[in-house]
Amino acid sequence: MKDYHKVQRDRIKYHAQPNKNTVHRSSLIAPELPNADTWIGFVNHFLIKRNYKSVALKISAIGANGELLDSSTIEINAPIVYSINLSEIFKGFKAKNYLIEFFSEKNLFIPFPAVIISHQGKDFCNVVHSYNRVINDIFEDDQINKTQVSEASFDVNITSKYDTFFNLSSGISSIDNKFLKLSYEKDKKKITKNLKVSVPRLSFKSFYLSKIFKKKLNGGTVRIKQPKQNLFFGRLFAGKINKKTKAFSANHSYYDVSKNKEYFSSTKSYRTYPYLSNSINKIVMYPIFSPCKLNIQLKLINKNTSFYSPKIKFSSNSKSPLSINVNEFVDSKKLKDISAFTLIANSLGKNIPTRLSHQLIYGQKSNVNPLNCSINVSLYNDKMFVPKKKTGFAWGQFINHKNYNSKIGFCFASPEKDADNLSIDFYNSDGLFKSVQKKLKPNESVILSANEIMKTSDKIEFCWYVAKCNRPDLTAYSVHGNILSGNFSGEHNF
Repeated sequence: MKDYHKVQRDRIKYHAQPNKNTVHRSSLIAPELPNADTWIGFVNHFLIKRNYKSVALKISAIGANGELLDSSTIEINAPIVYSINLSEIFKGFKAKNYLIEFFSEKNLFIPFPAVIISHQGKDFCNVVHSYNRVINDIFEDDQINKTQVSEASFDVNITSKYDTFFNLSSGISSIDNKFLKLSYEKDKKKITKNLKVSVPRLSFKSFYLSKIFKKKLNGGTVRIKQPKQNLFFGRLFAGKINKKTKAFSANHSYYDVSKNKEYFSSTKSYRTYPYLSNSINKIVMYPIFSPCKLNIQLKLINKNTSFYSPKIKFSSNSKSPLSINVNEFVDSKKLKDISAFTLIANSLGKNIPTRLSHQLIYGQKSNVNPLNCSINVSLYNDKMFVPKKKTGFAWGQFINHKNYNSKIGFCFASPEKDADNLSIDFYNSDGLFKSVQKKLKPNESVILSANEIMKTSDKIEFCWYVAKCNRPDLTAYSVHGNILSGNFSGEHNF
């Protein structure tokens, strides 16, 4: 883990001296999983955002023992969406993993590319942004892997029908008989396990919590400490799976920094999210932030009147996650025409932790299916570095298919300040096909459905939005649910 304030300092240096410590390779790894096709997708932001005329994309199919099976290189030079079905391209090989690398003679700035990994199955389509990669050099490794912490922040559900899984990924070297340290905690229950694991290089191994803890569990905090790996940054890919259909809803894990002291010189953090009507709207926060006691509260605006939920005390020492059902608060106040809500955290001490991560959850309201969309997000703080004259630029993926209800919600991270004009361009594999203009107000969101944007497709189509405005805190979230199964997935913007 890279220290948060070091991240901030490096961002400031980048904007002051963009030709120092330049990045010319950006990469990710995508797993091939059972009962699903593995896709990667991105809009050519290299051209659209930075005006880079050509970038090379190299995709390598990796076998079960870390051997190279095949590779293909594509020139990225058109203002279109690139949707690549890796399972189809390399169907003649038994690929276990895919190494995806972007190369440019110009500065890419970020070693993680803005790519979505999609796993499309019979009645689900799980999406997650790039979350692990082979590090570019030893100097970057010195910073990225300076501090090793456990991974956490994923939802747990173990029943007769559902399980919770995670994938442990390896980098350029194999993991040989190393220990994986796990703990589970909820209320007065605590379980710890140490597992000896081996994983070939550039591969992964799936673990199921039902086989590790051997108990039915619902909720709680799981912490997993991975073996240290050189020249590799690896989050866990974790989520819930239907034991019968093998459909899953998963995202990446997040750092457990409860033993690290990193704070802003302020006492308040916040973020505004879209409120999706006819959907579950929940927040789950795990006690994995720097030592601190917090007051957590919701704020909603209805007809220019502010409504605040009761304050909830939550701390890094709490024994259970904090779950907030936004729908229940909206219903209790009989609020109408709500399109957004703000989550506010106030420190009961001097300063507030830098990393206040949590899960933003959406799902089918009338369905008991626990395969909800669980997006990993973090609260916003006024002390975060924002370059002068920075404007809003947010982009991300949404899907178009007759069996899915797909929505995009745009809002500002801050519920304060002025409204702004929002310009949204929509791209597919043919390029820009539609543009719309919207007025976006603080405390509200603009929510668009895929079937409002374009004609519904019989075959799955991965499309992208590019949104711009003058305010720098523009954010967006795309969510989709299978109409028949109720399986949800989604992601935040880049």
